Amino acid sequence: MKARYELDKMQITLSNVTLRHFADSYVLLKAADENKNEVTIKLSHDQADFLEAEFRELNRRRRTYSEVYREIDEEEDSYNLFSPEFLTEE
Repeated sequence: MKARYELDKMQITLSNVTLRHFADSYVLLKAADENKNEVTIKLSHDQADFLEAEFRELNRRRRTYSEVYREIDEEEDSYNLFSPEFLTEE
């Protein structure tokens, strides 16, 4: 079965559910939008660790990407159309 849900302006909550048998414990991820639509995902602790590592990597790449483009933007901002190198006398 395939399902795709799109929630805009969602609020995410995480809960650690600890049971008597620790091996049965899990992490509960809930995402709800302003219309009270909700998606609940039950994750094992291994899955939660994997997601944590994935989010860290995504954020690292986003920061690297934004730093590269910030440098390009700064170079573009320093571009001066009236620089003497562009002025020619006729």
